[in-house]
Amino acid sequence: MLSFKTIFRYIGMLVMLEGILLLICFSMALLYHEENLETFGLTSAVTIALGSMMYMGFRGSRKAPNRRESYFIVAIVWIVFSFIGMFPFLISGYCQSVATAFFEAMSGFSTTGATAFANIDDFPHSLLFWRSLTHWIGGLGIVFFTITLLPNNIQGGNQLFSVERTGMSTEKIHPRSGTTAKWLWSLYTFLTVMCFLSLWLCGMTPFDSVNFAMSALATGGFSPRTDGVMHYDSPLIDGVLIVFMLLASLNFTLLYLALFKRKVKQILFNEEIHVLLLVLAVTIILSAISLVVFNDYSISRAIRVASFNMVSLQTTTGFVNDNYSLWYPPLWFVLMIVVAMGGCSGSTTGGMKIVRVLIIFKTFICQFQRLLHPKAVIPVRINRIPVYELTENVLLSYFSLFVLLTLIGSVAFQVLGLPALDSVGLSLTCLSNVGPVSGHVFTSFDSLAELPDTAKWICSFLMLAGRLEIFSVLLPLSSVFWRKD
Repeated sequence: MLSFKTIFRYIGMLVMLEGILLLICFSMALLYHEENLETFGLTSAVTIALGSMMYMGFRGSRKAPNRRESYFIVAIVWIVFSFIGMFPFLISGYCQSVATAFFEAMSGFSTTGATAFANIDDFPHSLLFWRSLTHWIGGLGIVFFTITLLPNNIQGGNQLFSVERTGMSTEKIHPRSGTTAKWLWSLYTFLTVMCFLSLWLCGMTPFDSVNFAMSALATGGFSPRTDGVMHYDSPLIDGVLIVFMLLASLNFTLLYLALFKRKVKQILFNEEIHVLLLVLAVTIILSAISLVVFNDYSISRAIRVASFNMVSLQTTTGFVNDNYSLWYPPLWFVLMIVVAMGGCSGSTTGGMKIVRVLIIFKTFICQFQRLLHPKAVIPVRINRIPVYELTENVLLSYFSLFVLLTLIGSVAFQVLGLPALDSVGLSLTCLSNVGPVSGHVFTSFDSLAELPDTAKWICSFLMLAGRLEIFSVLLPLSSVFWRKD
């Protein structure tokens, strides 16, 4: 059974971390001489006090959580973080709805990037920074971030690490999870700084550069401007964001090995990356041709718009520099496929991940061969490594749940009064952790402020399920999880 003392102890430690993050935003409010200091000062003080009481109050508990407790901690801490993260929006007075505030916080931590605010141009710098910071922390994972701050001798890190890193690469950088986390977060921070400097040099303000950099590397999509990247309308800025969105969509373990261990071949000959680049090339060409033929775009504008938006959608970032709801309608289905696929495993992207799609496709092909040659052993291989049949079954189960949740979400939104296209698009983009929605009511330029509160709660659940890749969220809801061994 679960040891709730152990669970509360770890949650308390994580809550203290969020209090420190809120304190950073309080410092931002002081820096810009903002009046509403209580927005983050009060929230930070209460959060740190609450986390400290939980952590100190259960010091005598078992130090290392078991696997069942780890699943529960990882599932519940994302909800707790979003619950605490909504209070700055409420206390500041810029939001009066709990459903809207929780939606915004969950969208931030899950790196979905969908917003329920129609206009953010009047928001204080500290609140805008908080939105982007939730993206950046959620990019590689809340628990994963916490592990980087823990000493390597703290017990329980490996178990939590393996649960939250669902879908991450099996390549090992270091036997200790804490050391691995520190190295990957160092790479993540380095790329964020490089993106910030590049955007600044291209003409963005320093504050906007920081926010866009955190969103781009987290493949989130929140922006400090209501009109997003279109505020600058700069081909150079679009190009910089394309580069860093692509880097963030690659496997961070492979990136680390390539940059710091000079193991470049692992990236050059990786099947998943080949498929990612192939899908991007095909969709960009198709979109550019369509924009020239059906939307009368110039060739240069069509290439720029198609490249930026397809990279943004494939990486599940959600930045837009054109209203693709006005594109040739058959392209909408291509966009949905791209959104569902997502980027590479081990990246900050959402979606099903390309490696899963690749394994499922190869499994289908192998099934035909196995029917013709029932006695032959025909394994599925990825990067020349055989995939176990158990893994195939797990991936097929994941795919089935992904489709099922998309359908359930679509039906629920239609019951609430949304058109069919908007319902499917909203369900898919929330589950794939992509911000913009393409439909008749909501376009890629619109916020989701007009959604009913019930729909926002459903969206929040889908975003959480997508970010934790379904199993970690649904497992604590099953009777098997609570059954005595």
